[in-house]
Amino acid sequence: MAKSKVAKGKSLLSFFVPALGIGALLVLLAAAAFYFFGYQQPLKEQASFYLQSSVDEKAQQVSSKIAQLEADIKQTIETSAQESEMLANLKTKYPSVTSVTSYDPDNLAVNMDASPAVTHVTLELLSKVAQNGQAKPELILKNSQPDYVAFVASANDKAYLIAVEPNQLAQVFGSVQGPIELQLLQHFDEGSHLISSSKGSSASTAAPLAESQKFGANWSVAVHQDANAFSPNFMLPLLLLLAAIGGLVIASILPYLGLNKTLKSEARSFIKGISSNRMPSNYKVNFFNELAASYRRVHQTEEVEAAPVDLMEEEEVPSGEPVEEDKFDVDLLQIAEKINPEIFREYDVRGEVGKTLNEEIVYALGRAIGSEAYARGEQKVLVARDGRISSPQLHQALVQGLLSSGRDIIDLGMVPTPIMYFATGALNVRSGVMLTGSHNPPQHNGLKIVLAGETLYGRDIKGLLNRIKDNDFLSGKGRKKELDFEQSYLEKVVSDINLEKPLKVAVDCGNGVTGNILPRLLQALGCEVIALHTEIDGHFPNHHPDPNKAKNLQDLIEMVKSEQADLGIAFDGDGDRLGVVDSSGKIIWTDRVMMLLAADVLSRNHGAEILFDVKCSRYLVDVIKQNNGVPVMWKTGHSLMKAKMRETGALFGGEGSGHIYIKERWNGFDDAIYAAARVLELLAKDTRSSAEVFAGFPEGVSSEEINIPIPDRVKFKLIDALSKKVDFDGANINTIDGIRAEYEQGWFLIRASNTTPSVVVKFEADNDIALDRLKSILKTQLGVVAPKLKVNF
Repeated sequence: MAKSKVAKGKSLLSFFVPALGIGALLVLLAAAAFYFFGYQQPLKEQASFYLQSSVDEKAQQVSSKIAQLEADIKQTIETSAQESEMLANLKTKYPSVTSVTSYDPDNLAVNMDASPAVTHVTLELLSKVAQNGQAKPELILKNSQPDYVAFVASANDKAYLIAVEPNQLAQVFGSVQGPIELQLLQHFDEGSHLISSSKGSSASTAAPLAESQKFGANWSVAVHQDANAFSPNFMLPLLLLLAAIGGLVIASILPYLGLNKTLKSEARSFIKGISSNRMPSNYKVNFFNELAASYRRVHQTEEVEAAPVDLMEEEEVPSGEPVEEDKFDVDLLQIAEKINPEIFREYDVRGEVGKTLNEEIVYALGRAIGSEAYARGEQKVLVARDGRISSPQLHQALVQGLLSSGRDIIDLGMVPTPIMYFATGALNVRSGVMLTGSHNPPQHNGLKIVLAGETLYGRDIKGLLNRIKDNDFLSGKGRKKELDFEQSYLEKVVSDINLEKPLKVAVDCGNGVTGNILPRLLQALGCEVIALHTEIDGHFPNHHPDPNKAKNLQDLIEMVKSEQADLGIAFDGDGDRLGVVDSSGKIIWTDRVMMLLAADVLSRNHGAEILFDVKCSRYLVDVIKQNNGVPVMWKTGHSLMKAKMRETGALFGGEGSGHIYIKERWNGFDDAIYAAARVLELLAKDTRSSAEVFAGFPEGVSSEEINIPIPDRVKFKLIDALSKKVDFDGANINTIDGIRAEYEQGWFLIRASNTTPSVVVKFEADNDIALDRLKSILKTQLGVVAPKLKVNF
């Protein structure tokens, strides 16, 4: 038997590794940061910065503020009557002003005993202002030490001396960032004197790192390293020691705290899982993952699954019979060599029957899925199929592969995909496989896979290929049960939906697997049903099973118009994509259907997150916000969207392709059948026609999804080349899934399809002219990176 893989979690030792790493990293970061910021940066980066530009710029700012002070002094002197009033008015705005004194210009004399002292420089300033009306302020020295800064003004034939405390002029520096000190200096013949410092009385006496050009009365601004910045000779070793001690303390305490908390939480979750019979599969500690996987396998093997009373009433899941001998004589090693990796898509398995997909490959996939289910603690697996010509044979191969891996099977038969999803919750069997080609051409088929409650995508899908390549299979003999679950699903939908008035509904099942159930459901809801193409026929003789293409909705449009139906609804091959036609015969694309449904959900859940993919209209964002919701754009793909729904807790989501996910009142999976019922419920409450209802939502001019054929091996390279080599000038670019280029009047999207060998293109704009402009932009840029590509728009 091949080695089983258990869901990955942390080993106990791993809890200590991050904390030890944090401790060591802190020491290294502390050493680098303290050295750089404490020594190198103040001396080099800051000095360089001010030397280059900022000192002169700061000097200009200081000069401007001094000039403003002069102007305010002049205005105050001219508009005030008494010296006491002048002083009071000035101190209100400039607390550094200490006195205002008036003098007769014709009777000036030196008076060193006056307060403030009248020096020869003071006399010169007073004489100059009396004669010329202005004079630049100067620092006045007394006994060779700064005494005050003299500002002068004239009014009413008098000269006024306004004394300002020097150190209080620091406000002219404004905000000073970093470990630096700014000084305002006045230069004399014998040297310079400090007027004011940004550090107050603790001014540096060292040589400046840089100094501005002179301005005013021979003033300048000088920059120094902050005298209070630590000395690396003393502080750096001490700080490094403290950082090292802190790191070691963290390394000692964090593992204990983290492990203790985690173990308690994991133990509570495990005990809760036993009591509720819903054992989680994603524990953080490996020990609990292994224990939970073993518990689930034993529990599923021993229990006889009882259906929920409200869904099944007296219906029971029949007991299983041991599987008959494996009829598939398959060389798994040979399959591993020839299987085409391209069938393992981003969110499911898709291939062309007879070329990349056949019974042997599906059997191997069944073995791989069954083995992976066991590794995730799952013993039982639901299986279902659509109505394609190839599905019965491939279904048999899938079932045989699962049984041969030792898994027990509940076979739902031919049902829509939403019923399989619904059954995983209703029957408490958290794993299921749907064999379907979905909306793809008749010769295609594939697998949608749910294991332990999660739809597989990305690496998990690729993991199935790795199991096949490595021959990593379990062997066993599972048991098979068959169960008709359609009626239980119908009853649940009917019990949830209430139509306040009967509606006339045209439905086009497109010869897909919904043909057996849709007319019955609509009739049970009280609708008058006009059915189209309900016969299940895997050749799809009437049109392609994709309601996201206008050409596939023409029969429905004609029927809505001719029968005057209230609404037309259409479905893809397996029932997880919805198409809508309003009462006027107009196609309502999914993003506009989402506007109706999102507004309804938000009316009861203000602030809820609403999920939509990159193909949806930007007007949807407006509707979500207007209804107090939080719009979240995400990648295209049913598996990716469901994973994001779980991650965000969103109550509603949808894709431009027709997938709609409703968590409120439902299970959050893509169910076009239930989504259609919710639309009918809302329309039945409204007195307006469906055409009038949808006309109330904003709409631009848009294209359908356009598929440009391109080989799988090339399509992702094309998107990568566009992203790296092309400049979409003037656009806001979103690259979460392909390239979505947003312009003022619209947007376009180009992304690699995950289901077909093509790239998908879509456009939306405010008007036809803007739409054509967007097409021209993209066509031109595609010509740059792929000149031979046949563009079909």
